[in-house]
Amino acid sequence: MHELRLTFIGSGNAFSPAGLCCNGFLVNDRYLFEAPPQALSSLNTLKIDPNTIEAVVLSHHHGDHFLGLPFLLLHWKWQGRTTPVLIIGPKATELLGKDIAEKVFPGVLADTGYEIEWVEMTPGTPYRQGGLELEAYDVEHDDKLAATLGYASRVDGRRLGYTGDTRLCQAVYDIAKDAEVLVSECASRADQVPIHMNLVDDIPRVRAAMRRDADLILSHISPDVDANGLACTQIARDFETYRF
Repeated sequence: MHELRLTFIGSGNAFSPAGLCCNGFLVNDRYLFEAPPQALSSLNTLKIDPNTIEAVVLSHHHGDHFLGLPFLLLHWKWQGRTTPVLIIGPKATELLGKDIAEKVFPGVLADTGYEIEWVEMTPGTPYRQGGLELEAYDVEHDDKLAATLGYASRVDGRRLGYTGDTRLCQAVYDIAKDAEVLVSECASRADQVPIHMNLVDDIPRVRAAMRRDADLILSHISPDVDANGLACTQIARDFETYRF
């Protein structure tokens, strides 16, 4: 069985409470889930070469999940990337990604020396490339966005789920039920925020939907979030690696 290794480049929500970096994690040193604003800085802190990332998987287009992408593109253009990269996300990812990148770093997408494949996920249509398999789910977050996705994935055959940002909804249960490891948002301990889950009301239901031997990692957190006595549950910490 292949090891499943998650390295968190950030664990906080959009307000960076107590200085937490915005949520994002690298899977098996190859697949980056989310591109938070500090993504490049965090990768450099961890001494991970951004050029080795094979895919960036985006759940939605809020700034704390997306605005690190222009900096990654800047690094890839000027710091020697030659291998292709996948940028995967909901509909309109390519249009928005190119528009922002070219506005803040003009020319960053010209004459790059490497290829970008933009993949816009549609729920019900799985995607597979090498050791990465993805199935997208429509989760319930901000209806002003083009879409918000959670993912059921296989990484080198291991089942990894990721809720993205969402309120508790059927899609969360669908992602959770078969995951060996689930990364779930948990934006607060008990705040009633209509577009997010909290530790007290929602996460016990998520945990109950999972297999008993599956592991749950809470991210996109505030500092007062803990495991709350839930079995096989850990709290993501900035720059920590978790192995399964």
